Amino acid sequence: MRTIPISRASGIAIAAGTALTLLLGCSSGSDSEPYSYGPTVDVGDGTARTYVESGDDGTPRAIGLRFSATALDGLADVLEVHTLEFPAEADETAFDHLTLDWNPHGHEPVGLFDQPHFDIHFYMIPAEKVDEIDPAATGYAEAAANMPDPRYMPADYVPAGPPEMALVPQMGMHWVDGTLPIAPGQYDFTQILIEGSWDGEWTFVEPMMTREWLLTRPTVDEPVKQPEAYQQSAYYPTTYSVSFDDQEQEYVVELGGLTMREES
Repeated sequence: MRTIPISRASGIAIAAGTALTLLLGCSSGSDSEPYSYGPTVDVGDGTARTYVESGDDGTPRAIGLRFSATALDGLADVLEVHTLEFPAEADETAFDHLTLDWNPHGHEPVGLFDQPHFDIHFYMIPAEKVDEIDPAATGYAEAAANMPDPRYMPADYVPAGPPEMALVPQMGMHWVDGTLPIAPGQYDFTQILIEGSWDGEWTFVEPMMTREWLLTRPTVDEPVKQPEAYQQSAYYPTTYSVSFDDQEQEYVVELGGLTMREES
């Protein structure tokens, strides 16, 4: 609540008004907006921006990405990677920054993820550390072979194939839900939640979704599988959702149900 200088003459009236406000249940954070936004970037013929939703007590509830319907038009015929910063309200979450990758021809494995689609990496490590995931860097092979303790990766997730397929420079090792039939000819890719690791750490959560699927303006809301333990204390997501905001004409990709987890 703002502090407003008052004179002695008006002090009684202000005090009475303050008392009435307190009786009506006003809290110090009640006037704050629940949503905070990061800088806007151009994507296709539209724009994209990150956001954090906070509760009345200021703790983060959800973190996500909003991009305009027109962002699906005017896209390049080559890979585009857009790096987006989160607002300061994300500092208590596990996430550092986000990249929105447009893959006009998809990527490997052929017959599985080779459709035009977006990869959205919610990174838990700084961009500088992501850049260091370079085959030419000293210690790359050792870091690549250093897999996280299984208890620190979400339940049921396994490496998405051999290293030559699952390990991607400037990203890291990709993991998929082992309970799904993720194989060419068996899995119909529209959207999926990938996990990532590097040098013994869980490093990103990655929603992937095809442009064709997004054009249907779908709605998805599902739980996020949790690890047994956490390598750092922070707010982590328990839900994942995709929706379309008709009023704002924006797609919304959200990691929600943020819950504090203690390092163990």
